[in-house]
Amino acid sequence: MWFVLLLTLCPWVACRSAGDGPPADRGPMEQYARLAMPSRIEIQRFLTKPVSFAGSGNADGLEVILAAYDSAGDLTKLLGTFHFELQTRRLSDRIGTRIAFWPVEIGSQETLRQYRDRLTRFYCFPLQLDSPPLRPGRYVLSAWLHLPDGQRLFDEYEFSYDGGAAAPPPGRS
Repeated sequence: MWFVLLLTLCPWVACRSAGDGPPADRGPMEQYARLAMPSRIEIQRFLTKPVSFAGSGNADGLEVILAAYDSAGDLTKLLGTFHFELQTRRLSDRIGTRIAFWPVEIGSQETLRQYRDRLTRFYCFPLQLDSPPLRPGRYVLSAWLHLPDGQRLFDEYEFSYDGGAAAPPPGRS
């Protein structure tokens, strides 16, 4: 009986691949992660703009278009938490007044698909204001990406809004 059991288990043990467990040397995985993870984010200045989510023409939010680049300078996917902040100030000013703050987490395939455009490989964040409309003036939009390894990436964009009619975001008419 033991002999039959031994013959039954031997093929199962012999067929297990070495890749079933964790790798013995984590160095190559860490190198790959450093290469593939974002090393820079960039707000796309010509595409990011005030929009009218309600379709009324009044700017009640921002459509933020953002790119994430790996260490080789190529567009890449990302995982982490964004913090977007809108302030009334100029880049040369040290202190401004916070208008809005939006945390956005990308932590699954579902949220990746929600925010990432597969064609352009940019990220699109529809950020609605809690107290619309956006008044005419100068603004600074700051974006922080908090990566799972604790690293933070940052970019900011200064823009003016004249109070004119804001178009609805693409896909909303």
